[in-house]
Amino acid sequence: MDQKPHLQSNGSTYHGFCPVLLLALSLLFVFSWEIWVAIDTQRSAQQLQEQQVRAVDQAKQVQTGLEKLVRGLVELAKTDDAAKALVTKFGIKYNDPTMPTATPAP
Repeated sequence: MDQKPHLQSNGSTYHGFCPVLLLALSLLFVFSWEIWVAIDTQRSAQQLQEQQVRAVDQAKQVQTGLEKLVRGLVELAKTDDAAKALVTKFGIKYNDPTMPTATPAP
């Protein structure tokens, strides 16, 4: 009678490998997602900063053009009545930064 020995189990044995593996994979996923969000946020902030630098440069160019226009209009107002009416109507004044302003006496 060749009988194979029958293995008896003493009940189910519990191995903690699967839950630990799932927890590790979950943590890896969360950390990867956090890193991706941080990189994406940094990239967006850098693009925004570049756009702001371009906007400031453009504003400086527009300001220079407007200063030239105002300077020309004020100079023209000295000889032309229509330009003088515009300067008076809109209260246009131009302070020349190269000329020193009068300082009050102490």
